[in-house]
Amino acid sequence: MYYRVIPFSQSFDTYGLIYSSNEGNIYQAGTIVEIPYGKSSQLAVCHSLVHEDDINCNTEDIKSISWVYPVDFVFLSSEQLELISFISEHYITPIHNVLWLFFPRNLWEKISKNTLSKIKLSEYSYKHPDVRLSGVQEEIYKKITTRNHLHHLIYGVTGSWKTQIYMKLIDDCLQSWKQSLLLIPEIILTSQIWERIQNMFWDDALILHSWITAAKKAKYWMDIHAWNAKIIIWTRSSLFYPYNNLGLIIIDEEHDSSYISDSAPRYHSLDVAQRLSQLYDIPLVLGSGTPRTTTLYKWLKWDFQILQLLEKFSD
Repeated sequence: MYYRVIPFSQSFDTYGLIYSSNEGNIYQAGTIVEIPYGKSSQLAVCHSLVHEDDINCNTEDIKSISWVYPVDFVFLSSEQLELISFISEHYITPIHNVLWLFFPRNLWEKISKNTLSKIKLSEYSYKHPDVRLSGVQEEIYKKITTRNHLHHLIYGVTGSWKTQIYMKLIDDCLQSWKQSLLLIPEIILTSQIWERIQNMFWDDALILHSWITAAKKAKYWMDIHAWNAKIIIWTRSSLFYPYNNLGLIIIDEEHDSSYISDSAPRYHSLDVAQRLSQLYDIPLVLGSGTPRTTTLYKWLKWDFQILQLLEKFSD
């Protein structure tokens, strides 16, 4: 059996390297394996099984995988592996560059030292709030939940309280035991939006930002992977965390330039979120009072749903 693997260090192959099974062992996609590489060895992510007919070299020259990560821990889901391939192909960047988006540095250090088991998981508890919606908000909420469209843009004026709709959708996911992801621009982390959501669902909504320490990011990675954390509020890098049962993606202030990564690997959060919503078959909800023209064009081109919220909210 042959596998495509993605080394953590720079390789000469754009889409990964091919290795054979060691003594007929079967490796699960998403696990971390050790491979011989040059005169040494290194760790890599097992990406996918490769049929022998698709290999364009002498199979006798293919080296074998040395071993799988001792705990046989599945780090990346099939959706995440497909997302890695999408980013690599869509933005024409080597796949090993994309891989690092999915592994915080502190987490990687623990993996390489085999100390991952020392990270203690947190326990989260949530309450189900009584979210009140206005008539127009209720109409928008129903249009999103009917699932006639997968992608939605809430065009809301200042003071229309788009957040009320967000919270109602998040609570639906919570009651269905699904995870919710709310992306916000870094600049508004000091605003009231995350405080309102945190207070509404108690203090266990997982709030992440650039000031979080590397150790905390590794811990939160494990909490999300273990499905302990169900409400995640963060900036664009949260798209790459290991969700096991993601049910909703919301991008607030979608026009904000901070959703664009201008360092390698470069990507636009909206493109990544759109692909992620397709892979999980879940709603993607964008919110903005000044949507970008490129977003409006995409919505017209792909027949996405534009929902207008042009009145201020009154409780």
